[in-house]
Amino acid sequence: MLVALAVLASACTSGSTADDEAGRAPDSAGQSGQTTDSQNTESESTDAETTAPTTTVAPTTTEPPLPKVDLELAPAFQQLLVSAQTPGSEILALADNEEVGRATVLEDGAALLRGLPAGNVQTQLVEQGQAVADGPSVAIPGPLPPDDSFFQDQELQPGFGYITTRDGITLSAFVTLPGNANDGPYPTLVEYSGYSPSDPNADDPTRLLMPLFGFALVQVNVRGTGCSGGSFDAFEPIQGLDGYDVIEVVAAQGWSAKVGMWGISYPGIMQLQVAATQPPTLAAIAPLSPLGRIDSVLYPGGIYNNGFGEVWTDRVSRRAGAFGQGWTKRRSDAGDQTCEANQQLRLHNPDLVRAVKDNPWRNSLTESRSMEPIASRINVPVFIAGAWQDEQTGGRFPLLLDELSNAPVLRATLYNGLHADALGPEVLAAVIEFYNLYVADRPPGIDFVTRIAATVGLSAVFGGSVTIPPDRFVGLTVQEARTRYEAEPPIRVLMEVGANDPVLPASSWDVQLQQWPADEAVPTRWYLQNQGRLAASPPSTTRSSETFTTDPAAGAITTIADIDAIWTTTPGWSWQAEAEANSNTYTTPPFESSTVFIGPASADLWVSVSGTDADLEVTLSEVGADGSETLIQSGWLRVSRRALTADSTELRPVQSQLEADQALLAPAGQLVLARVEILPFAHVIRPGSSLRLTVDTPGASRAQWKFDVLEDPVEVTIYSGGENPSSLVLPVVPGL
Repeated sequence: MLVALAVLASACTSGSTADDEAGRAPDSAGQSGQTTDSQNTESESTDAETTAPTTTVAPTTTEPPLPKVDLELAPAFQQLLVSAQTPGSEILALADNEEVGRATVLEDGAALLRGLPAGNVQTQLVEQGQAVADGPSVAIPGPLPPDDSFFQDQELQPGFGYITTRDGITLSAFVTLPGNANDGPYPTLVEYSGYSPSDPNADDPTRLLMPLFGFALVQVNVRGTGCSGGSFDAFEPIQGLDGYDVIEVVAAQGWSAKVGMWGISYPGIMQLQVAATQPPTLAAIAPLSPLGRIDSVLYPGGIYNNGFGEVWTDRVSRRAGAFGQGWTKRRSDAGDQTCEANQQLRLHNPDLVRAVKDNPWRNSLTESRSMEPIASRINVPVFIAGAWQDEQTGGRFPLLLDELSNAPVLRATLYNGLHADALGPEVLAAVIEFYNLYVADRPPGIDFVTRIAATVGLSAVFGGSVTIPPDRFVGLTVQEARTRYEAEPPIRVLMEVGANDPVLPASSWDVQLQQWPADEAVPTRWYLQNQGRLAASPPSTTRSSETFTTDPAAGAITTIADIDAIWTTTPGWSWQAEAEANSNTYTTPPFESSTVFIGPASADLWVSVSGTDADLEVTLSEVGADGSETLIQSGWLRVSRRALTADSTELRPVQSQLEADQALLAPAGQLVLARVEILPFAHVIRPGSSLRLTVDTPGASRAQWKFDVLEDPVEVTIYSGGENPSSLVLPVVPGL
């Protein structure tokens, strides 16, 4: 138990480094193309020798029909696989004579078209840029599921096996039961991701942890990863429908009772995608450390994240290549012919890093890979947890809470900390409590033996003595417990996690809220002043300004030298202040009374730059009476992307990130208002401490994020006073 739980934190990263040595998946041209129509019209002049006025009609020319070719077609949701063709040729898909997809036939003799609309499409064979033959028409299916018999006819045994999806792809799965199959049925949790959940020989603590709490666990690789068939594209919508099929197959097993979903990070995000497809037997989900929009990590503030954003995308892509996860080769060599055959379509994996770089703006592709736009479809109980300063997925995830409006029960636990802190005792106990109520249908509670084992294991993980909170519903029936549970405020904010011991994810106190953002939060402004001051009252009517020069080298700097050390009790943080020439800082006088901040915030900066654009980072920190400085939260913005959406508020500026809204600063020196979104946070300033706002170049502020900032230094001037009073607006919650 101790050994297994000791690797619990690393289970939420992008997988075993041993498997990362596999080569990159080959590139594919299987992306939807753009429609191009050209028409040649001819006109004939009238006969000059004709004296009487006449009307001439141009002869109609009809292109001869293309010859027919019999293509081998395998349609799926938004996809079409065309096999047995000459490598180098292309397959074109047309709907109403408009091109809707195109892909090149690769060396395996197949082409995989993606992003196709539901309905009939006409296929064409293209060689050297010219259509040479018409293929058959084929129906691209929509999201409607197959009959229930499709799920009920599949059998899953404990251990390793496969689940068949509606389009015939098989997904590798590993089943762990808390007892004998005949002693069931058991409440069941599904972990679904592109890492290595179904590796049968993995040293996976979840396989001990969940059965310890009385749950069966089914771990499944998404299509195109592990021993699963198909081609991989991260967060592709078809993976949500695959997840629907997984849930229904698992629910049909004799050893399975109600089915929920479990997972942190990648499998946490996949829970949202699957739940949005509304599998009828899905009971509840608990996404831990998720994200809402992929561009919030890949392009924070419109600036490409070539640190974690690119590294994760590249790594998960490489490991999705043929035998990219080392355990799949071992299974194939041992005789698993299904696993071997399922590697074949990996040749058609798109180059995801290139796709990210080719899509720097919010568009239909980024929307289809994001969870915020589909969260309102989720109609089961949801428990969500995450850290404001999450070094991987960022702290913008609370915006999901606004979108989960159709979840019949919503519970959120929010806190300062790191990506893996969702596995801390306060969060983990709350998750098990939630699962007991909505998946296991039993009163929440952890028995004595399990409590001792979990306490010892978690203490080993976090390097100190942890305490699992006591049971809250002793002696109640499940219905009584649910009634009390659902009467509680849905949002719980853990305050000052780590204050008692910096290595332990344990809070000092908590705040309960009825909604997010909190109704109680009062937008309160502090105004930037000259000489680096930050004051509660506006400056004089005279406009003043301060200037700094951006430092492009800062974009490549992180606050930790060895990222693996972040999972230890001594990560070796190195958060360094910028040189004076490369930043502006504004600091309040010491506070005279305790002040609590909970929610998002905004740095409303009037700026001009010496060029046409600039990248800005704002960082909020606390300066103690002893001069020590503590990070609170940050935000980023490429100034040309400052255009806001209509739902922006005083506390939450939301950039549209649409290419049509880009506005370069021209001429140089143009004065504009740039509202920089400061990600949500919860923090207390006590008497004697001050608030500090630092404005500088993005970078040197995050453990794993890097920023592909503009390469040329520019002078940034920040204005205060007069008609351009730059300010900081913060969410003050009184009465705490």
